[in-house]
Amino acid sequence: MKPGDTITVCAESLSRHGDGVAQHEGREVHVAGLLPGETGEVKLDYVSRQRMRAHGTVIERRNAHPGRRQAPCRHHGRCNGCAVMDMDVASQRELKVAQLSKRHGFEVDRIVATDDDGLHYRWSVKRVFAGKPGALVLGSFMRGTHNVADMEGCLVDHPDIIAACDELLTVANDAGAAAYDELDESGDLRYAWFKTDGRGNVLVAIVTADPLATMAHGIAERLERPAGIAWGVHSGRGNDMRGVTIRPLRGRQTLAIELCGELVHIGPQGFLQPNPTTAALAYHDLVRVPAGGFPHGRVALDLYAGAGITTNLLRERFEVVVPCESYPESARALGIKAELVEEFLAPILADPHHPHRSPDLVIANPPRGGLGADVCNQLNALAAPRLHIMSCSPASLHEDLQHLTGDDGAYKLIAMRAFDTLPQTAHIELVAWLVGKG
Repeated sequence: MKPGDTITVCAESLSRHGDGVAQHEGREVHVAGLLPGETGEVKLDYVSRQRMRAHGTVIERRNAHPGRRQAPCRHHGRCNGCAVMDMDVASQRELKVAQLSKRHGFEVDRIVATDDDGLHYRWSVKRVFAGKPGALVLGSFMRGTHNVADMEGCLVDHPDIIAACDELLTVANDAGAAAYDELDESGDLRYAWFKTDGRGNVLVAIVTADPLATMAHGIAERLERPAGIAWGVHSGRGNDMRGVTIRPLRGRQTLAIELCGELVHIGPQGFLQPNPTTAALAYHDLVRVPAGGFPHGRVALDLYAGAGITTNLLRERFEVVVPCESYPESARALGIKAELVEEFLAPILADPHHPHRSPDLVIANPPRGGLGADVCNQLNALAAPRLHIMSCSPASLHEDLQHLTGDDGAYKLIAMRAFDTLPQTAHIELVAWLVGKG
C-alpha cells in the first residue's frame, strides 16, 4: 500500500474524529465520509511508516447506510467539525451505542438526549481568524493543517453566537484588520472565543498576537451585540487559549447560567459545556444512583469540579462537600486554591485521621485524558463506598476502569449511561456508577 493507490474497503466503525475505519492488508484505513457498513473505492492519501494505519478519500460509494442523508450544512466536509452530519440524528445515536459495545465492551442502559434536531446547541465556541484584510473569516483549523475552514452561519452554533460572530467580522473587515498567519507568524487578530447564556447575552474574548500593534481595542469599541468584551495576547505557537491572560475591555465579564437549578457564573475563559442543556442531564445523573435516587452522607469529594455545579448539588445531601479544581478561574469561583487531583488526594491518603479520609461518595469529571493510573491508584487506596465518573472519552474511561475494577481495583461497575452532548459528531459523554467491592 502506498499513497495514490485505490483500494476497496468496508467501514466497520467510526474513529473518534468521525472517519469510517476499515481493515485492509493488516492496516487500519481511516476514510472521511464512509459510514460503518458502507463499502467504497478509496484513494489512499497517506500511509504511515510508523503505525499500521492509512488515510484515504472516497472515490465511489457502492452502498449507503440506511441513515445516510444530505448534510444540511454547506460547510460539511471542509471544517471537520460535524463528521457524521450526513447521517440522521436517530441513526447517529444508534451507532454511538453500538460502538460503545463493540469497541469497549460498554453496555449502557440508555442514551440521553434533548428532543431536537441536534442543531444550534453550542453555547461556547472558539474561532480562528483567517483571510486577507477586508475579507476575514472566522473558522476552525482543518484537521492536521493550518488551513482554516470558514464556519459562517455554523448550524450547530447557538443563534446568539452566530450573530456575534457576524458582527465581529463586519467590524474587523471595515477596519481593515489583518489576521494572524500561523506559518509566517505575522498579523494581528488570532482567535475569538464566544460564550452565551442562551438569552441574548454573549461574552467575546479577542486574542491577538501582539500586545501593542493591534486593532482589537478599536474593534471592541464598535461592537454592539456583546454584553462584555475581553482581550488577551498569545504570541507563541499552538492554539491553547486557556493559557492566555485575559483583560476586561468593556461591559460585564461573567454570564449567569442556570444548570440543574444552580446558578453559575462563567467568565471569558471559564469552562462551559458546549451543550449545557444535555450536559445538565448528565450532571443530574452524576450525583444520583442509576435508579434516580440520591446518595447521602457526611463527606463527598468533587474531583475536577469545574464551575461547581455538582458541588452545589452534592451540598443538598452531604454535610461536607470538598471540591478540587486545577483551572485558576474556576477554582477562584469555588473559593479554593487551584490544585491537581493528585496533589489534593495525597495529604488525605497520608493521614489516616484526615477529616476527609473516609468519604461516602467521590465524584470525578476528568478531562479527555481520563483519571490516569496515578489517580486511579489513589482512588483505590481511598476505597470510597461509591465512585461516580463522568467521562468525555470512552477510550480513557475504559483504561481507568481496568485500574479501578481489575484484580487490584477497589470497585465494581454497576451501571453506565450515555449522553449525546455533541450531535453530528462521533463524541459521546458517559456516566459510570461504581461501588466498592467490599
